[in-house]
Amino acid sequence: MVTEAEVRAVLDHVFHPSFGMSLTALEMVHAVRVSSSSIEVDLVMNCPGCPGAEGALALARRMLHALIGEGAVRLMVLPLVWRPPWE
Repeated sequence: MVTEAEVRAVLDHVFHPSFGMSLTALEMVHAVRVSSSSIEVDLVMNCPGCPGAEGALALARRMLHALIGEGAVRLMVLPLVWRPPWE
């Protein structure tokens, strides 16, 4: 079974194009839930719906599908305001 640490390691290789840093380094990953058949990730993005965010989400989805195989991947963008970790 996939672990939370493995999911976070994958997301550490998904870079947000606007900032050149990973989703985990930017503290955009709020929660990870795994089961034998699914991965769910709660995220906060800087600009939901913008092309950069959408590209990062698509890459995250592809990489997580590769990790879990036939299982389901669900990325949920929370309705929260993202604050950069350096503020």
